[in-house]
Amino acid sequence: MNKHPFTMSFPIGQQSQLSDNSPSGMPEQAGAKVTYVRELTLKYRGPKRPADLDAILSPEKAAAFMRQVLPDNVREHFLTLFLNSANRVVGYFVAATGTANSCQVGAREVFQAAVVAGAVAIVVGHNHTSGETTRSLEDRVVTKRLRKAGELLGIPVLDHLIIGIDHHFSFRESGQMEP
Repeated sequence: MNKHPFTMSFPIGQQSQLSDNSPSGMPEQAGAKVTYVRELTLKYRGPKRPADLDAILSPEKAAAFMRQVLPDNVREHFLTLFLNSANRVVGYFVAATGTANSCQVGAREVFQAAVVAGAVAIVVGHNHTSGETTRSLEDRVVTKRLRKAGELLGIPVLDHLIIGIDHHFSFRESGQMEP
């Protein structure tokens, strides 16, 4: 059974002029234009979702939602929850998938999807495959970078969670979301 019946794809294109010596494998035509397309997929929960997960009013609720949508616990995944003005989840995005002990994520990927989704605010989080929620220096750096980017764009980062097996760590609750 498909847990996430609604998927939307937004093509993001860039036009490019082909040269006469194009190595693209396409028939070479002087002045031909090619559009390179990447696809951004946002997954939305179905219309019948538990009411207790709709509004993300606490780190516990955000962590519970993230645990439901994490693809696996073999690699680290960086998730972004898109919230409306009532802090209800309107969608989520796996912004990056890493290795067993790291996951590189950029503000560009996180906020590009947030803007497309029309998010008013976001909650970000990632899992630690070890099950422990100890913060690394990189976790702190990413949190600070995303918080600053969110301030510039007017899409605040409400929290950054580290998801363990049966517990989580909230940067907001620990006071580490402040400037």
